[in-house]
Amino acid sequence: MNYIRHRRLLNHYLFLSYLMILTVCSGYLRHITLSGTDVRTILYIIAVYSSYGFIYLLPALLLTKACHRILSRWQDNGGGWVFWVVNCLALTSVSGTILLLLGDRMVYDLYAFHVNGFVWNLVTTPGGISSMGGSSNAFLVIAALVVGMLALQAVVLWLTSAVCRRFLAGEPLRPQKMYLYLLVVFVVFTVGERFTYGISKLQAYGPVLTASNAFPFYQPATFYHLAKKMGYQVEREKAIKVAGYGDLQYPRNPLVVREQGMRPNIVWLVAESWRHDMLDPEIMPATWKFARQAHRFTSNYSGGNGTRMGIFSMFYGLYGPYWFPFLNARQGPVFMDVLQQLNYQISMYTSAKFTYPEFDRTVLVKLPDEVLHECHEGAGWQRDRQNVGDLLAFIRDRDRQQPFFTFMFFESPHARYYFPPESAIRQDYLQELNYATMSLEKDIQRIKNRYINSCSHLDSQFQRIFDVLDKEQLLDTTIVVLVGDHGEEFMEKGRWGHNSEFHEEQVLTPLVVWVPGTGGSVSARMTSHLDIVPTLLPLLGVENPASDYSLGYNLLGSEQRRYTVVGDWSRVAYVDEDYKVVIPFKKAGVVQSRVTTRKDQLEEDQRGFLAAHQNIILTLMKDLSIFKRSAGK
Repeated sequence: MNYIRHRRLLNHYLFLSYLMILTVCSGYLRHITLSGTDVRTILYIIAVYSSYGFIYLLPALLLTKACHRILSRWQDNGGGWVFWVVNCLALTSVSGTILLLLGDRMVYDLYAFHVNGFVWNLVTTPGGISSMGGSSNAFLVIAALVVGMLALQAVVLWLTSAVCRRFLAGEPLRPQKMYLYLLVVFVVFTVGERFTYGISKLQAYGPVLTASNAFPFYQPATFYHLAKKMGYQVEREKAIKVAGYGDLQYPRNPLVVREQGMRPNIVWLVAESWRHDMLDPEIMPATWKFARQAHRFTSNYSGGNGTRMGIFSMFYGLYGPYWFPFLNARQGPVFMDVLQQLNYQISMYTSAKFTYPEFDRTVLVKLPDEVLHECHEGAGWQRDRQNVGDLLAFIRDRDRQQPFFTFMFFESPHARYYFPPESAIRQDYLQELNYATMSLEKDIQRIKNRYINSCSHLDSQFQRIFDVLDKEQLLDTTIVVLVGDHGEEFMEKGRWGHNSEFHEEQVLTPLVVWVPGTGGSVSARMTSHLDIVPTLLPLLGVENPASDYSLGYNLLGSEQRRYTVVGDWSRVAYVDEDYKVVIPFKKAGVVQSRVTTRKDQLEEDQRGFLAAHQNIILTLMKDLSIFKRSAGK
């Protein structure tokens, strides 16, 4: 067979492979929920389904075509051994693509997420596959599937070759315009779905954003910067345009709220980068005094090493990776739903922004603009002072016949660590924190002293709130929560700041909870941001078990957690009493797991540990599927 005829055979075979890939991918479509005649979403799904079917095939296609062209130059006319080498390459690459998609579909059907770092670790860890319920002959089954797929592809290629020889042998070898037309269609569909997703992202159009989750390796496109340059204003959405929130099932059962008298007020105070050892009688005397009367938890883990996952985990009681589907669905936490259902007076304050991270599209999405207050004037400590003044005015001017909820996010302890001179309790601090001129090696202790001084100023602002609550005689009717969004590291283990590692310094925060009539306590047991909402909602009259709406436990109950989970943009850290296992969830094996002790000492036998503890990864996979509709289907 000459080069031209062989090329035509490959074109026909690869087109049939594309149809087979579309057949496999059709299984993803049943996970997409449509409401009525949503034309935009239907057209978007058709475009993504059609174009991504080709994108999945593209590596095999390019590899086969490139090899065919290169090898044919070595042998005139591309016959002989070139025919067999190229055909074998086409068979194996297409088979590998289809098997990968079949495996991904199985994972998505079970856990509602695609092949990622969790799955990679299960496959590469001895005993991992069997831990999912596979038999001891699992690898024999996999081998049989591989051999069977190769055999099937060989039959398809042989039949394609036979048809070409019998029915197309006499045809002139003209360029096959059909495939050129299909390429044009692919380009149109790709541009169309990119544009549709980008516009839907600007408009917060949930059905399209949620539908994109169904397709493996989908790469979203956004037009924020272009829209801003063109004068397009991206407003906070007032209505949620989501059909049943797509793949989310949150809460798992409708909440039942019992009738009761006056419900408690709630004052929820969160400090940026407030790490666990800053709650100290010398650094923060007023907060320390208050904490001694309340419930203080000394081993509390944030849900993340950054603000996004830290705040998300405390309001939803869910692990960090849930952030992505909740952001797409524009679904707020049930905690906020209950407050609004019970007619709480709500007033929210921040010395940063509610739009970055996108809390206006998650935690606060159902709240009206008039209850959201941002202060942008002055340094961080000045903004904190202004916001505290406004928060106290809200408390004084409230309707005393209805309970209130107020929240404030403090900025003082955020780098560059803001404080006025009178708050300095460490005089040897870096006077000007300039990222261009400072030296971490020489200046880190003076930088940390700045941080300590900023926590001292934070204490003075907490004290203002404590004083008013006491003066207004509100402590008998008001729950108070004090917590950091995450910690802050000062090169104790080779990093400065946060958002980089899951070291104890970056993820341990103070947690103080004052609940009227329950007294005070100090607990060293492991707790988490995940546990705050499961503690508060029963006090508001919610009768459901915490498992209906969170992955946390009631801090005032007897049940203790055996492990917790901390997340960032692409990884999670499983933390138990002895070990910490960092696992990528967005990168399929590009970054391997890392095992340390709980105190961040590297475990020598990484693979041995994972082989003996493969249940950790399986547990995380199950936890991350609990609140998704397709879980277990």
